[in-house]
Parts: sequence; C-alpha cells; structure tokens
Amino acid sequence: GGSIRQPSSFCGVVGIKPTYGTVSRYGLIAYGSSLDQIGPVGKNVADCAALLEVISGHDPKDSTSLDRTDLTFSRSVEEKKLLGMKFGVPKEFLARGLDPEVKESFMNTLKTLTEQGAIVEFFSVETMEYMIPAYYIIASAEASSNLERFDGVKYGYRTKDYDGLHNMYKKTRSEGFGPEVKRRIMLGSFVLSSGYYDAYYLKALRTKALIKKEFDRAFRNYDIILGPAAPTTAPELGKSLSDPMKMYLGDIYTISVNLAGLPGMSVPVGKDSKGLPIGMQLIGNVFEEKTLIRAAYTYECATKKMHETPASVGLMSEKEVR
Repeated sequence: GGSIRQPSSFCGVVGIKPTYGTVSRYGLIAYGSSLDQIGPVGKNVADCAALLEVISGHDPKDSTSLDRTDLTFSRSVEEKKLLGMKFGVPKEFLARGLDPEVKESFMNTLKTLTEQGAIVEFFSVETMEYMIPAYYIIASAEASSNLERFDGVKYGYRTKDYDGLHNMYKKTRSEGFGPEVKRRIMLGSFVLSSGYYDAYYLKALRTKALIKKEFDRAFRNYDIILGPAAPTTAPELGKSLSDPMKMYLGDIYTISVNLAGLPGMSVPVGKDSKGLPIGMQLIGNVFEEKTLIRAAYTYECATKKMHETPASVGLMSEKEVR
C-alpha cells in the first residue's frame, strides 16, 4: 500500500513500485497477496532503474509473476523527455489533510515541470473517498489468511513455554505478532466471517474494480498522474502506531496504485522547515515503468542543474553567495 514509496519520500530517496507481477514475490512474507509487489529503493533514478532491471522477470515459483519482455529499464535514463508529456493531478490529492509545506513543495514541482515543456492539468477522481476503506478491508482479509501459517510449527518464532499444541499456537501468535498486526488479523477475520463477507469483502472487491476503471479512463488523457507521496513528512519514530486511524489515512495517495496494480514511483522534491524530505509520486499505466523513469530522470537532472550554487559554476564568489 505504499511501503516502498512512503519511506522513500520520508528519507529523500527514490523508490519504484513496479506493475503487479513484474518482480517475483517468491520468498516474500505474504501480507496482501493481490497487492504485494517488490521494488527497489535507491539514491537516484538511475540506481533504481538498474536494480529494477536486475530483479525483474518471470519466476515459475510465483503464479502471479509475469513473463515480460520489456525489462530494459536502465536504458530509460539515457533519454530525457518532458516536452509534450501530459501530467494529470487529481484535485482530491490537494484537499484537506495535506500539510501546507508539502503542498507548497508539490506545487513548485508542477511549475518546474511546465517550465521543462510538460503539460499539467487538474482532474477529479470520484472514487477517492472509497480507496482507504477498500484497501484496508482487502489487505486485512488477505493478511488474516496469509499469516495463519505463522503458528510456530514449521518456521518462524515459537514460544518457549507451552502446554499442548493449541496452547503453543496461542502463545506463539500472541507473543510473535505486534499490536498492529493483531489488529489487522482481527479486522480481516471479521470481514471474512459468515454474514459479513458479502457486506464488506465482496463490496470492497467491486470497489477495487471501479478504482481500476477510473484510472483506465484517466490514462486515456494523461501519460502520468502526479500527487504527493504522503500527506506529511516523516513522523517521529514510534509515534505513528499510537494513532492507527491517522496512520491509515497517511496511505491515502499510495494505496490506489496497489489496488489497480499500477506502477508508482516516489522522487524527492524538497524539504520542509524542519529539514525533513518531501516526496512526489508519479503513477503510470500498467507496464509503463519506462515512462515513469524517463520523466523522473528528466526532472531529477533539471532540478539538479537548478540547485547548483552559482559558486560551483563560477558565476559568483563565495562571499557573494553568502
């Protein structure tokens, strides 16, 4: 739901979540099987592109793994292109809940893109309010099923003192899972239970399909969809778990990409008044990682040039710069 893009945004680095199925999930601890996707985090766009190229490819041990032939991602950084590209920005991404400093940094980024020849337009996403409920119902349901295997029998943690098999299950899972994992397992078990399956889980799956259709319509008009990677900069260590609802709402810009199986990318675009990094998210159509990488690399090169101090290029003295 954003576990590549959000930490990348918080740390001022680049992260790519590729199209679902591009990288094998074999060996990954499954959380939400229809949502999980592995991707690289790196210092810059070129590093991420090179690493993505290495880890991508079909794996017979993962039934969702795709046999793609267009995996030469590192070549995308050889071509700089923004001129004529159309970027769409959902109006809802800039609504209530977005930190003013994050918004200001994002709007400045849009200005930079237009100066580089890109076309930026605003449009509306009607399914925005349903994204978080749909995501957490589906993810929790799949998590409650996937995490059943962590019972202390075959692998993983096992409690030291127990009395019988069932007591070992209970103590192992009570001690081994943290409070947030337990919360999601309980929520998932609830929405999958008899009497609630149709009311919650099936409805969330239908909503997921509507979200995908809305993105399909948007990509008829735009090459890339833009938005902040997160509504705020990095939270203080350990503070996010104290308010689960606030933490869930922090995923507002990233979860739709997982629900639709699209590629997404976070690139650093500035810092707030505390010096904490701010990230922008680029969302592409299915299998369009190269378009994202090309646009992100062009933006990265343009801003790097802009941020060069006059002293470093010999235009002003060190004293004048001060």
